[in-house]
Amino acid sequence: MNKQQLIISVRDFIQKIGQTVITLLRVLTLSTWGLPRINKEKPDQNLIILGNGPSLNELLKKHKIALESTPKLAVNFFARTDEYIILKPEYYVIISPEYFRHESKKEWAQDRNHTLQTIADKTTWPMMLLLPNVAKNHPLIKSYFGNHSSIQIRYINTTPVEGFRWIRHSLHTANLGIPRPHNVLIPSIWFAIKSGFKTVYLFGADHSWLKDIWVSDHNEVLLSQKHFYDNQTTKEKSDKNKPTPQPMYHGTSARTRRLHEVLHKFMISFEAYWSLRDYAESQGIQVINMTPDSYIDAFARKSTFDEK
Repeated sequence: MNKQQLIISVRDFIQKIGQTVITLLRVLTLSTWGLPRINKEKPDQNLIILGNGPSLNELLKKHKIALESTPKLAVNFFARTDEYIILKPEYYVIISPEYFRHESKKEWAQDRNHTLQTIADKTTWPMMLLLPNVAKNHPLIKSYFGNHSSIQIRYINTTPVEGFRWIRHSLHTANLGIPRPHNVLIPSIWFAIKSGFKTVYLFGADHSWLKDIWVSDHNEVLLSQKHFYDNQTTKEKSDKNKPTPQPMYHGTSARTRRLHEVLHKFMISFEAYWSLRDYAESQGIQVINMTPDSYIDAFARKSTFDEK
């Protein structure tokens, strides 16, 4: 090992120490202890995670047979699409803590309420809804799902877990934290690993935001977040259903993100997938990205579905 390599190794070790200390402090102050563990109950089954990327339309057509016979997990606004009652996902993830805190914009609260009510109204089959621990005492949860006969609520800690590998994996096992959840696919994959699904297939995980970001003449950073449901002719539409360039905000605040902050958020997401790959491999679980032209570089790629 030469001098430069030694410096890099020492720097990385010090960084891991710092991340581990911060992680433990986060867990002690932010995590809810005693949440029910997510046990490995699906060792012989596959799972399809339905991301909301634009490629999902073609993937739903291409893999129609596999979708009929394989458990599915949906995310975010999927319930507000025509495909929801057709595919009837067994799992649903809405994980952003900001979703259940005070919104600085009225339309954000309306958007949240609409989504939750749609899930409650449309779901007539057994489904597990995963929510962040901060949603546990939210009045809307009791209102929409308190007496729901089909939906089981499961809360998870969204505390960011970083640092040394053995610390990360131990905290994952104890359900005290997950890789930084800057994207809903991160906790979705984490849940799939924890549940012990043999193979996890990612549909609609485009993550191709880098080519859809630009800066206006007023130095406003804008992003066209495209979704598979953008061109649907549904009766209801919201700002989230329109692929128009919009700024990214800091949580529930009205402050927009600067370019370096947007790119940092993306970096954290892509890094989290490598952490999930490491965790999946330690559990003997394979994560396969079926999304064509996806920007996620952590998982194996396939274009055909293995139904065995």
